[in-house]
Amino acid sequence: MSKNQQQEGAFKKDLRKIDIWSLALGAIIGWGCFVMPGTSFLPKAGPIGSILGLMLGAVIMCIICFSYGYMIRKFPLSGGEFVYADTAFGKKHAFICGWFIVLAYWSLIPLNSTALAMISRYILPGSPLQIGYLYTIAGWDVYLGEIALAYAFIIGLGIVNMRGVKSAGWFQTLVAVALFASVMFALIGVLLTKPDFNNLKPFFLEGQSKFSSVLAVLAFAPYCFVGFDCIPQAAEEYSFSHKAALGLMVGAILVGGIIYSAVVFITSVVNPWAPMLASNPDWATGEMVMKAIGYIGVFFIGIAMFCAVVSGMNGFYIASSRLLYSMAYADALPKRFAHLTPQGTPKNSILFMMLLALIAPWFGRQVLAWIVDMTCVGAAMGFTYTCASAAKVAKRDGDKAQMWISILGVAVSSIFLIITFVPGMPGFLSIPSFIILGIWAAIGIVFYLSIRKRYIYGQWQGVSVEQILYTKMKEDGKM
Repeated sequence: MSKNQQQEGAFKKDLRKIDIWSLALGAIIGWGCFVMPGTSFLPKAGPIGSILGLMLGAVIMCIICFSYGYMIRKFPLSGGEFVYADTAFGKKHAFICGWFIVLAYWSLIPLNSTALAMISRYILPGSPLQIGYLYTIAGWDVYLGEIALAYAFIIGLGIVNMRGVKSAGWFQTLVAVALFASVMFALIGVLLTKPDFNNLKPFFLEGQSKFSSVLAVLAFAPYCFVGFDCIPQAAEEYSFSHKAALGLMVGAILVGGIIYSAVVFITSVVNPWAPMLASNPDWATGEMVMKAIGYIGVFFIGIAMFCAVVSGMNGFYIASSRLLYSMAYADALPKRFAHLTPQGTPKNSILFMMLLALIAPWFGRQVLAWIVDMTCVGAAMGFTYTCASAAKVAKRDGDKAQMWISILGVAVSSIFLIITFVPGMPGFLSIPSFIILGIWAAIGIVFYLSIRKRYIYGQWQGVSVEQILYTKMKEDGKM
């Protein structure tokens, strides 16, 4: 990054507390919340095992949040984990951390866009979008109509974000509130039918220990709760004190855990859950809601799924573009990504993410799912780096309580990494995911070698984050 770099705009402090909370919640709750109870949670753990695993995962994420909240207060910069890793461990570690988080954030934009087609398949059998059959990849039929739908939302939400963070924040709040309200409507509707709670038996998966049941769902925690870490990416755009960020993250995670648990409960309480799953329903949650309260319930679950998808896309647009901006500002990416418009948006970064996302739907949803499997890797790396950085900074500043909390965060974050790389563990990556991970790592090595001289030995060599912050604020006319 050149010290003489000129920017046409600066980040606008337009994000309210409700916007930041909605940003995290919308990124946490995706389409999987409404599908995984029947495909992953109940078959691995049973209803109570699933709920305990999800809520324990939420509590563990809250422990990790304490490190994020601490670092946001110390370094209120866009870039989040990339900045924190640079602060504590230097530029090489920052690049590694940022490189894998970029993939995790980006991949969730097109994956969510293709989920819109899945929603239509679930709710409208013989979906009108299944027109213009093109080909089949890894067992997934690719239709021109579904690609067109994905394109509409990828481009539409990209434009919303380019208009400014205020527009994106209002949109995020609207859909996140609608998401929560729709799930609560379905839950209350099911409860009003006075279901037989004996349908929840067996509470845990038969044939395995209760501990194993809970652990099987706990392994999904990085995937289920990735999204709260979008909050630090927009740290320069808060209209309130950075001290409030911790409470907003914790609140979003706990509400996210409640929503996940509510959908598991809905899926397992209407009929005896084990025979229901044995009948191989196409969509267990939807079928149980239909049986309990009819099409009106399925309609609201559909609204919740739609809101989850578009809020996730919007949230990861915000997070990924700010991360690209920060990396470019530090010379880890081309300078064009560090450009801000007069509206205070990293337009080039948003446009790049949008164009890249437009390629993905042509490869089919299964290929995208292999890429998104690595979300857990990128998320766990971000969690580990942030907690380790917080521990190091806290030790330097004599904050022993925070240091030990962050060390605990490192321990639990490391477990998530182990789960993805050790054979036999519930989160172990598939062979295609390992191949894609290797390709992405190889591209990163080649790219790093090409920018190493400028990135490591450029004009910012030896400059602390505090000094970079001072320079940014001065350039932006805030000092």
